[in-house]
Amino acid sequence: MAYLSEIEAALFLGLKVETVQYLSKTCPKTGDNRTLKFVKLDGGKAYDEAELEAYRTYLNEPWPLPTSGARPTIPKAIRDDVKEESHHACAICGHMDNGEIAHIEAIAKTLNNAPGNLIYLCPNHHAKYDLGYKVKSNVTADEIKAAKLLKQNARRRVMKYEAFATKSLISLIQFVRNLEKSIASAATDNIKAMHLAELTNLLASVPELTKAAEAEAKGDKLTTKPEKALIKIAPKLSAISSTVPAKQTEMALRDKAKRLVAEVEDVLVDIDEVDCPHCNGRGLTGLVNDFCRYCKGSCFVSSTKAEAYDPADIDEVECPRCHGRGTTGLVSDLCAYCRGSCVVTHAKAEAYAPDDIDELDCPHCNGKGTTGLANDFCAYCHGSCVVSQARYDAYDPEEIDETDCPHCNGKGTTGLVNNFCAYCHGSCVVSQAQHDSYDREEIDEADCPHCNGKGTTGLANDFCAYCHGSCVVSQARYDAYDPEEIDEVECPRCRGRGTTGFVGDICKLCHGSCVVKEATADAYRRKHER
Repeated sequence: MAYLSEIEAALFLGLKVETVQYLSKTCPKTGDNRTLKFVKLDGGKAYDEAELEAYRTYLNEPWPLPTSGARPTIPKAIRDDVKEESHHACAICGHMDNGEIAHIEAIAKTLNNAPGNLIYLCPNHHAKYDLGYKVKSNVTADEIKAAKLLKQNARRRVMKYEAFATKSLISLIQFVRNLEKSIASAATDNIKAMHLAELTNLLASVPELTKAAEAEAKGDKLTTKPEKALIKIAPKLSAISSTVPAKQTEMALRDKAKRLVAEVEDVLVDIDEVDCPHCNGRGLTGLVNDFCRYCKGSCFVSSTKAEAYDPADIDEVECPRCHGRGTTGLVSDLCAYCRGSCVVTHAKAEAYAPDDIDELDCPHCNGKGTTGLANDFCAYCHGSCVVSQARYDAYDPEEIDETDCPHCNGKGTTGLVNNFCAYCHGSCVVSQAQHDSYDREEIDEADCPHCNGKGTTGLANDFCAYCHGSCVVSQARYDAYDPEEIDEVECPRCRGRGTTGFVGDICKLCHGSCVVKEATADAYRRKHER
């Protein structure tokens, strides 16, 4: 059984030590009593790695709703943890006023108040993320997850050596070097902004850290050559970081970072650390940011350990349920077997039995996750495609607030060309309230004045040249209708009948349409009516 110290447990969970202490005494979920278990050893509190893994899973499971029926409450300890993780500044832009705790995965869908599902955003970016599907200058889920990962990595880098200021300073400057390089290759403006914001925060912490490192040196606590070399240039590092440029531009910030890194380049070369080959220096793996099993969340390993790396030696295989994606369903629910880790142990993979998973195809959408022609998310499984056995057994279609659309009678389309219904927009169904409030007169549709609502004209049933088979047009188009503006005239060969002769042969000029274009009529007349 592997036991971790309190600081190691905090690193494992990506939380500050005070939050781990809180979770060890108090259950954050209202009405529940599950706390983080620990044992007392000579060195203080110790945490079993398996218990930490289980508790993180517990935190990510749906939180119970309070009796008021509102969303689950986020405890102050967790709110404070998320704020401090982000330096009390927006994780995207670094703005420090009126910040808000935001959910990465929507609370309405997940009921998940776990710290890993929370991020600190300014009101502007919070709104852009929540309404991203409506706003052009939005913030995507991938960008929000990247911002959370960046915050977690930065925190772990510093926390790893929290008791050793000089080592923390070295680790921080290594991270500054990586951040500065990543800014130039940022895939989006939001990614660049979040890297710049984090770089600003890290540079601001250098002066205080250098003071702590100098105090550490006076206590004769330095043991390595890089640490001793760093102390000699500590005052210069503090001066560079404290410099306030004339203009706070991206180039000025990056220049400050480059000058800082340049001062310690020789020190960094002497450090036997390289990015972990298993997690590529992230320290985390999977969608839920599990601790990397090779570097244990450190983000880096020694050169010797990197060279000895063999993925086959790590007890990880692709999850057999989600095939390594970490999610299932149309809305990317966390996999019910690996819980978003993407991988499981060999033993767990061998023990996998689909029938043991409490999931069944949703009875409302038959496992498709969507309903209607417009592929709306299913009103019962909400796009998950599956439900639990209990929800499957409790399914009652009469309890779903859906009824056939009164405008299209549940078809989802109108007209000959199957335009999406103007009332249900292709959903085929509407709520009972929408059904009851339906008023045909309020729909901006009128029978096409050119074909009188038939959608076709002529004997050949050509699609109407004005509504193009829709049968209806908007009131504005109805009012603007002018038959003179439509390039149609009576066929000069059949005089608009569509047929010729006593037996009613289809006219060879208009092919039964009864009308032809003006140019076609003119050409016919020039040739035959001399």
